[in-house]
Amino acid sequence: MRFQLTLWIILASFAGQVTAQTSKIVSGSTKFSVKFILGTCDGTFDAPRGEAIFNEKNPESASFDVRIAANTFKTNNNSRDKDMKSSKYFWVEKYPDIHFKSAKVEKKGDKYQATGTLTMRDVSKTVSLPFDAKKNADGGYSLTSSFDINRLDYKIGEKDWKLKDIVTVNLQATIK
Repeated sequence: MRFQLTLWIILASFAGQVTAQTSKIVSGSTKFSVKFILGTCDGTFDAPRGEAIFNEKNPESASFDVRIAANTFKTNNNSRDKDMKSSKYFWVEKYPDIHFKSAKVEKKGDKYQATGTLTMRDVSKTVSLPFDAKKNADGGYSLTSSFDINRLDYKIGEKDWKLKDIVTVNLQATIK
């Protein structure tokens, strides 16, 4: 009986390690849009990078540590892009990364929600980001999230009647 109990504990611990495997973000995209006086400005950052632990059967054990390089900001307008990288907005020389680190992940209906700290410039705030997860044939996951943030909460520019405060972000990451 003692042997069976010991064997069961070892197997359970090994199974937990398999399902809690750390994955790397191997590809993805970061898109955003913000309304301004002339319409909508759409743009991108390079793909997110970082690490993730995720298993749809045990979302409570998930965690994310994701970074986006702020200097990869692109809207296909060189003058605007240069201005957005300056100290008035993202100040990429001093704050090179946008960073999200989860503290809690939970299932919400048929979706998930990661709550954690989002840091831009020198401002960190607790946010809850909804996301979908789809298991890929290779065992990895495709994760997608769409959320709104108020740029002023993170000192990204100042109040301006020509530019709206709310920015919609669409994030996609493939983890393996």
